[in-house]
Amino acid sequence: MAAWALARLSRAAAPCLGVRGPGVPHREPPGCRPAPAPSRTLHLTAAVPAGHNKWSKVRHIKGPKDAERSRVFSKLSLSIRLAVKEGGPNPEHNSNLANILEVCRSKHMPKSTIEAALKMEKTKGVYLLYEGRGPGGSSLLIEALSNKGAKCQSDIKHILNKNGGVMVEGARHSFDKKGVIVVGVEDRDKKAVNLERALELAIEAGAEDVKETEDEEEKSLFKFICDVSLLHQVRKKLDSLGLCSVSCMLEFIPNSKVQLADPDLEQAALLIQALGNHEDVIRVYDNIE
Repeated sequence: MAAWALARLSRAAAPCLGVRGPGVPHREPPGCRPAPAPSRTLHLTAAVPAGHNKWSKVRHIKGPKDAERSRVFSKLSLSIRLAVKEGGPNPEHNSNLANILEVCRSKHMPKSTIEAALKMEKTKGVYLLYEGRGPGGSSLLIEALSNKGAKCQSDIKHILNKNGGVMVEGARHSFDKKGVIVVGVEDRDKKAVNLERALELAIEAGAEDVKETEDEEEKSLFKFICDVSLLHQVRKKLDSLGLCSVSCMLEFIPNSKVQLADPDLEQAALLIQALGNHEDVIRVYDNIE
């Protein structure tokens, strides 16, 4: 099977959104879903290493290097705009923006491109969250920032329908919003950290789970997952334990996954690529095993 690839990136924290009616996005004020109290029981599960997971090899459809680099910068610019819209342009008072700027620097995003995104009109664009069903019964969440909501919704619906998906209600229930700290597999002393050690550090830092993953350049990373309210606390603890954090974001993490046959896997990868290529889409989440 062909090795499809589409680079996907971290995103900024966003206000709670739902969908009411068939494919109609609905915005609710920030803070509409209070963070649940931290669980006292840790359920740490070691995921299958990304390099051995079939979906990890088909979920991203890589394009030419220059085009892919441009696409990543475009999505980061959208994330900067969203963070500025929600918390202002000063990273000292906007932790979400500060986190995104760290990601931008790690991706070697040009300073001029960052500054251009920061200077864009604060009120330009509305955050939208669309729910979809993909090939094989998979669930999708599509985040977008657009100043043409009706056109964006129509475009997303068309892309879904054209690629074996459909815009539906209820896909949001397949995901939980969590804090995610991504760290390298080496600590500050350049010593390798294996999964067993990562699990120990997760318990010590107060994380709920840790998984092995890869970035768009196929470099190995660990994702420490925690309660939304503990995101920065866990990150500080991991930093104090010697780990080198790459990003610190809020993400939608699937609470249930589906396994797809090879034809559905390839079609899902094509669908996610098409959605991600839309100029207003920030990120696409899936629950595919």
